[in-house]
Amino acid sequence: MSLFFLHPAYLYGLLAAGLPLLIHLLNRRRLKRIRFPAVRFILLSQRRISRTYRLRHWMLLALRTLAVLFLVLLLANPIFQTGAGLLAGAGPSSLAIIVDNSLSMKWSRQEEGFKQAKEAVRFLISSLNEGDRAALIPTGIPEKTESRLKREKPALLKELDSIQVSDGTADFTSSFKKAYQALREPAAQKEIWLFTDMALTGWDRFSLAAVGQYDPLVPLKIISVASRELPLNATIKEVKIQGRGIGVGLPLRLEASLINFTDKEVKDLLVQLNVGGQNREQKLVSLPPKGESAVSFQFSVNQPGTHQGAVSLKKEALAGNSSVYFTVQAQEKLKVLVVDGDPQTSLVQSETFFLSRALNPSGEADSSIFLPTVTIPEALSSGSLDGYQVVILCNVPTLPDSFLPRLRNFIQRGGGLLIFLGDRVQTEDYNLKLFQSSPAILPGRITDKKNLSEAAAEKIIKINTAHPALQGFGDQLLKDSLLSTRVRAYMRSDSPDLSPLMALSNGDPLLAEKKVGSGRIVVVTTSADRDWSDLPLKTAYLPLVQSLVSHLAGGKRGIFDAGISVGEAKIFPLPPSYVGKSLRIVKPDKKERETPGIADRDHASASFEENDLAGIYRVAASDKSEPSNLPELYAVNPPFLESRLATIDAGELQAKLNPIRTQIAPIESLKEGGKRTDLALSLLVLLIVTLVSEGWLAQRF
Repeated sequence: MSLFFLHPAYLYGLLAAGLPLLIHLLNRRRLKRIRFPAVRFILLSQRRISRTYRLRHWMLLALRTLAVLFLVLLLANPIFQTGAGLLAGAGPSSLAIIVDNSLSMKWSRQEEGFKQAKEAVRFLISSLNEGDRAALIPTGIPEKTESRLKREKPALLKELDSIQVSDGTADFTSSFKKAYQALREPAAQKEIWLFTDMALTGWDRFSLAAVGQYDPLVPLKIISVASRELPLNATIKEVKIQGRGIGVGLPLRLEASLINFTDKEVKDLLVQLNVGGQNREQKLVSLPPKGESAVSFQFSVNQPGTHQGAVSLKKEALAGNSSVYFTVQAQEKLKVLVVDGDPQTSLVQSETFFLSRALNPSGEADSSIFLPTVTIPEALSSGSLDGYQVVILCNVPTLPDSFLPRLRNFIQRGGGLLIFLGDRVQTEDYNLKLFQSSPAILPGRITDKKNLSEAAAEKIIKINTAHPALQGFGDQLLKDSLLSTRVRAYMRSDSPDLSPLMALSNGDPLLAEKKVGSGRIVVVTTSADRDWSDLPLKTAYLPLVQSLVSHLAGGKRGIFDAGISVGEAKIFPLPPSYVGKSLRIVKPDKKERETPGIADRDHASASFEENDLAGIYRVAASDKSEPSNLPELYAVNPPFLESRLATIDAGELQAKLNPIRTQIAPIESLKEGGKRTDLALSLLVLLIVTLVSEGWLAQRF
């Protein structure tokens, strides 16, 4: 039950109610009192008569004041309301009806909240009078979509039937913008109705200032379908892969973090892992009240390419998003040919001992994405490079002439070459065959060897962490490990245009790169073992070697993608040749969309924004002949906080919406026959009666 005014600005006129009293005070006579004993009895009689006249004057003053009050209230047009209240019927009305179709509405009121909200909106539309107009605004539609007022009830009801629960969070800021835009046209009455479950997540992101232009005089009616008692409420917070590489046949450890939003323990919760459409593993867990828990699974993929997966929760009457999707892009293991230029009878003393262990620490074929094959320089004369992605030369003295054409062809076709120098390297042979040839393979000419004492050893001072091969060394621990390396010997280079990826404190390069054809060459000017530096003993040695080899192989180490949130844009980096071409996106509902490639500095990119459904999206290029690193699949998931059923307090919500005149009522108020009564006619009658009474008393007295 409430009372509000259609035109509250007229209430400032209540100040005029004091005018009759002010006039009365200003017109009072100020008499000078002179006492005469002879007229004492006359005065006593006059006092009795004046009391009667004073009462009559006060009655006139009260009637005139009431007349002003009734007139002001009549202009303000008060409405008396019971329950949620429908329209007062004092002229054509315009309604903006906002329907919260966020994911949390799916679980409100024991999964009946959204259905009840739609029935309430249907009742409101059916109650519209002739000439009334309404606009339906779901909270999950794109911001660019315009909402228009309509008079046709069948059209509005059909539009209502098409609204379904979305997979995202309510965008109340955008919804209110659309509501005020729809109500720009003049109307006798304007109102905004919002049907919502009061979920905290959507209102946390709301700001009235972000709405822009709004009319505080347009009343806002919020119809709540919030659950009276919160059910068991839990969801999957995130999933991630433990490990450094994803390859065919490699064991992968996936960890799912679960969160319980309620103060009750969730017992016997079944957690399932599905990869490639098959259930791989399931576990039974319990979640502590208001707590989190981690569940681990182990699996592997047997074929290269992109695989889809999901972690699901199974429990009766559990409210919250039950599935989180992800993709795994697995590759064939990287085959690396390691040439040991200084083999030893003792394995530990070998030139490639630390290097091969860095590529495959356990030495087992199924434990690493890298498959190193160690050989000697003599095998290069007849050996084939087919099947290898990277060749590593470790302190190899000279290169056989018969090997050079195969090496150049290998690099031109996209192969990677990693060269570690050493005391056995013959610089004249390297410069002649790899630098003075066309095209040059070495980044710079090797000049001379520099030997230092242990006390005078050089340190690494520069690390280009912006380079793709060294991005992981932005981590301070790994960076400190590299910076603590002491280099006792290395080979110098005199290339003037050389921009080293890593440099020593005197400016000499330690790590340099060059691109030839589709392949890359990286030269490390020190040795791969402990003879010239203590780098192989550092924590950073293993990730450095693996990162360099992955970069030389084309940056492919397998990718785990936990997906993006519903409503976010997916960005696709593309080669420059894709400008003007399109990508084809197949959504989870099998509908196809296209997005164009546009120029983006020295490359191209495409952006797809219609990620409004949770699930797996498929990507295909319109021109399959063009090379690209497009993902075949990508995952889209609801924001995990959208599963939180906690509601915002009514007082806090009204404070957020201040100064908008807001009333919050439960959905039952509509069913209880809530209605509105226009008090204008009653006030008009009271005004007429007051004026007639005032005129009659003024004539009488």
